[in-house]
Amino acid sequence: MKLHQLDLNLLLAFDALMTQRNVTRAAEQLFISQPAMSHALNRLRQFFADPLLVRSQAGMVPTARALELHLAVHQALQLLEQQLSRPARFDPATSRRRFVLSTTDYVECVLIPPLIRRLKLAAPLVGIEIHILRDKLPEEGLANGEVDLVLGFDEYMKLPAGLQKETWLTEPLAGLVSRDHDAVGTHLSLDELTTLPHVFHSPLGTRESIVDTWLAGQGLRRIISVNSQSYMSAAAIVSQTDHLLVLPQKVAELLAGAWPLRMVALPPDSPAYHLNCVWHPLHDRQPALQWLRQLIRELI
Repeated sequence: MKLHQLDLNLLLAFDALMTQRNVTRAAEQLFISQPAMSHALNRLRQFFADPLLVRSQAGMVPTARALELHLAVHQALQLLEQQLSRPARFDPATSRRRFVLSTTDYVECVLIPPLIRRLKLAAPLVGIEIHILRDKLPEEGLANGEVDLVLGFDEYMKLPAGLQKETWLTEPLAGLVSRDHDAVGTHLSLDELTTLPHVFHSPLGTRESIVDTWLAGQGLRRIISVNSQSYMSAAAIVSQTDHLLVLPQKVAELLAGAWPLRMVALPPDSPAYHLNCVWHPLHDRQPALQWLRQLIRELI
């Protein structure tokens, strides 16, 4: 299969067909007739030796080959469009841009409040939309612009090839116990870390963290009695029990100031939390995203 054998206009037709999943709407998107779009689809089927889109009661359904092709084709077309056009100037003082961040509750607690305060002064019309990061990175959303940045990506989640990542913060972990937990001092020993019952904060639904990986490297494991997906519920449980909660230090400080909790230091050589930023290189030169990344770096 040679690229010079393909009319590159067919890639525009393919992208429209995959986006719309309808020949008529795809034709309207490219301002061509419906028969012309049907003809383009037939040529694409011949070139790729695959039906690409199959009619069903639910509409046109893409084949596995079409799904495999579409992400690469869409990204290539976006990159070409960016290179052929000048990046739009971004003026934060007047922009009504809405940024979408896929992130963790750590970032929501620690970073979003000062970001909103800064935006009120520097970009009062700019909006922020938060999507909670789950068990995998939103690779397709980053590529097509539905998600601008991922903040809080953890190392145990695999980074898909082609995405860009920067580590913006390394922060110690700390423990939280109830203020009435007299059996625990100000510093935890390794033995206490592995024998005390833990509340495991797990917003991603995972069953282990960097703490568990670190302990496993020493042939040890901790006792996880409760799994919680919320900092608030985890703090409530710890404040009324003899459990321990391990989390990044800045969040521990916030919770200790709001609940009857106190901070305790973890054993020496305990792992640290890394705040990473991930974005798609297709949008690396977009002035609005360059501005936002720099603003968040300054806040950190």
